[in-house]
Amino acid sequence: MSSRASPPDIALVTAPTFPDCTPDETLLAQALARRGVRAGPVVWDDPAVDWSRFRLALVRTAWDSDLRRDAFVAWAERAGALCPLWNPPDVIRWNTHKGYLRELEARGIPTIPTLWLERGAAPDVGALLAERGWTDAVLKPAVSAGARDTLRLRGPGDLTAAHALVARVLPHKDMMVQPYLPSVEQQGEFGLVFLGGRHTHTVRRQAALSGQPGYDSTAATLASASEEERAFAQKVLDATGRRLLYARVDVARDAHGALRLMELEATEPNLFLRLGGPQAVEHWVDALLHTA
Repeated sequence: MSSRASPPDIALVTAPTFPDCTPDETLLAQALARRGVRAGPVVWDDPAVDWSRFRLALVRTAWDSDLRRDAFVAWAERAGALCPLWNPPDVIRWNTHKGYLRELEARGIPTIPTLWLERGAAPDVGALLAERGWTDAVLKPAVSAGARDTLRLRGPGDLTAAHALVARVLPHKDMMVQPYLPSVEQQGEFGLVFLGGRHTHTVRRQAALSGQPGYDSTAATLASASEEERAFAQKVLDATGRRLLYARVDVARDAHGALRLMELEATEPNLFLRLGGPQAVEHWVDALLHTA
């Protein structure tokens, strides 16, 4: 947004690399326009932006936040002091480091077993995997998005790459190791989308580390969620102890068929509004206008 342009009523917060609305955000902006409310993309780190001019700021496609987490969290706190920011700054700080999974696990949410590697440590990844009997595992930063700096380890031949990744990333970021769930290849990853506190739709996505060519993180198909899955996702949201205007609860099943939380995306998730359809969009507009 130019400093000379008239600002929208609602800022759809994005990154310098995504200066325009995606099709999902265009759908949302069109639905808001039908209610007489203007919404448009605003780059989060644009120094010319006066955040006090917005009725509400909605974090949507700030998809560089994992690369500059400290700066992004500091921005959220500044902007959130000037206008209503959703999800709020405390949620953004909490949700942009995957340590939130430890907190949710302590509150009774089944998560994927995780070995946490603290920044600055010098672990022997091969020894750690052997100790736990994990023959198929995933190594990734605790602050990451879109499978960036993520490696699947399926045998001793992958350890050289693992140690190189640890040497490059761990001096700067915490990391984590998890066993790979075969179900994500057989059944896919399921994301239950909640807008305004209500489950509106569920999507199925191809596993990012399946090794299949042509993986697209924005690709998904509409899916049905069972009563068990919906109850599980609601339990996850309740365990946060926070009000979330939007969230995507990503789940998969372990080797025993039990549900496990993979991620709770509450900062800038792809919400797949086009798959959710007009009812999902209109419900979210109602929630936004009620909040604003």
